[in-house]
Amino acid sequence: MIIRNNIGERIAFFRRLNNYTQKYLGRLLGFSDKTCDVRVAQYESGDRIPKYDMLEKIASLFNISPEALDIPNINYWARRMHIFFAMEDKYGSEIKKIDGEYYLRIEKTYPDEHCITGVRNAVLQEWVDMYTALQEGKITKSEYDYWRYNYPQQGHYNYITFRRDYIEEVDSYPEKYQALLDFKEEVQEATAENKAVDDKTIQDLEARYQEAERLISQELAELRRAIDNAKRKR
Repeated sequence: MIIRNNIGERIAFFRRLNNYTQKYLGRLLGFSDKTCDVRVAQYESGDRIPKYDMLEKIASLFNISPEALDIPNINYWARRMHIFFAMEDKYGSEIKKIDGEYYLRIEKTYPDEHCITGVRNAVLQEWVDMYTALQEGKITKSEYDYWRYNYPQQGHYNYITFRRDYIEEVDSYPEKYQALLDFKEEVQEATAENKAVDDKTIQDLEARYQEAERLISQELAELRRAIDNAKRKR
């Protein structure tokens, strides 16, 4: 079967992961017995593209986020390369070859925009923490997949969501992270006077920034695990 879009491929992937037949999934979606397997087959092949409300319904049946289904088509290297190129244009991504392996720096650091860097580091550190926990046997593959396929989960804190700019994301952190914004203002005040800042002040600002960055990454990872555990115990 030729799959024409990545949504269809993802639907097929999760259907098989849940051991559903096309007919069974079609019935769960409310299609008649005569058309249920045909409609799902059309979604998976790309002959039909489900509207977003249907995509949400499918995702709900799989217990995943709709975002896990609605991703760019990455079936071919040309498509993947253009995604990388777009990331390079917008986020300053860089490609490097180290010891025979290729590595992609996801996003450049913005020296004057600590909030942007803080958000990037927080979400990527969360991924590092979860992947490391999987490798060390602290969580199961099922727990890791549940986190991936439901990312970002919106619990009480609602700290990271899609389709929002970085200011909205930072503003939605728990109250303790307001200190990051206060710190940014102090840095701006220290440089706004257009005069040299002494070395001690620079060192203090650097140390405070690194500590804030570390705490945010650590706390977000702990919050994510706590929320995931609470949801699984419902």
